[in-house]
Amino acid sequence: MLARVTPALCLALVVIGVGACPRTPAPVEPARPAPVVKLDIGEPEIVAVAPAPPLAPTLFDTVAIVPADGDTTDYRAQGQRYLVEGRAMEAVGALRLALAQSDRPEVWQALGEAYLAVGDDEKGVACLEESINRDPTLVAARRALAKRYLALSDGARAEQHIDEILRLDPQDESARQQLGRAFMQQRMWKEAIDAFALVVTQEPDNIYAHNNLGYSAIQIGELELARTHLEHTLSLEPQQGYMLNNLGVTYERLGRHAEAHAAFARAAELSPRYAQAKLNRDRLQAGLTQDQRIVSAETLLQLRSTPTIDGGLAADPVGAAVDAVTGGGIRLAPSDRQADAPMP
Repeated sequence: MLARVTPALCLALVVIGVGACPRTPAPVEPARPAPVVKLDIGEPEIVAVAPAPPLAPTLFDTVAIVPADGDTTDYRAQGQRYLVEGRAMEAVGALRLALAQSDRPEVWQALGEAYLAVGDDEKGVACLEESINRDPTLVAARRALAKRYLALSDGARAEQHIDEILRLDPQDESARQQLGRAFMQQRMWKEAIDAFALVVTQEPDNIYAHNNLGYSAIQIGELELARTHLEHTLSLEPQQGYMLNNLGVTYERLGRHAEAHAAFARAAELSPRYAQAKLNRDRLQAGLTQDQRIVSAETLLQLRSTPTIDGGLAADPVGAAVDAVTGGGIRLAPSDRQADAPMP
């Protein structure tokens, strides 16, 4: 029996032994390296970089002059003294030096006025504009700019500065008169008449404002309003030929040809070089009757004596205006000096 068991036992022991032995691990494959991607960048492109353009010089760079080292001269006071004395070119030089010492708004303003005085409008306007950019309350600078823009027939830009002056001082009649001219240049007729009406209310003897109000009223056919103010100029000084010419236009459009002829004749006497007044006079003369010639002669004598004509002032004027109107052989003329000369 032992012989019979032994083989079976051996077999069992072999099986147990095999089960107890550790298994040999499966071989591990080595990690494959990641593929290397090759880039062909070729020859690098060389881009030429243009140098940055130099900065444009500022207005300060253009006009300021740096004084010599150690120079303590008060160039601002010197330049303003030159302006008062009428030595504009010397004022420009001194104020350019003053600007380098202190670029205050008042120095810019004085330099702008000096440039305008020597006829350099471009730099003058630029300096004045710079002064109000730094200090918007500089009324004198705004007034100078308004005057210059009006001279250049740029009523829109003049109006901007005049509006600011009147905002700061609503009683400034000089600015109000400039505003009327600005409106005329922009063909803003009613606004112009309203502006001049305010002026003559405060200054009844302002001959330029009366003329421009009358001139403006003619443009929209407000002939009685025009007559009132243009006749009023006959009692004031200084009378100008264009004022009588405007009165002649008014009379003619009212159908008063004899008086119109006399007004044109008086305009030609006051301003012998005023060709348009002579043309208007001669044009009407050819069609006058004998009776009208007599009335014209009598009216001319009255105009020469500059009597006070009871035209009065308009209480509530409305109307329109243009800078110069030519129609039917008639030419009107506004006053361009009303805001430039001292008012009576």
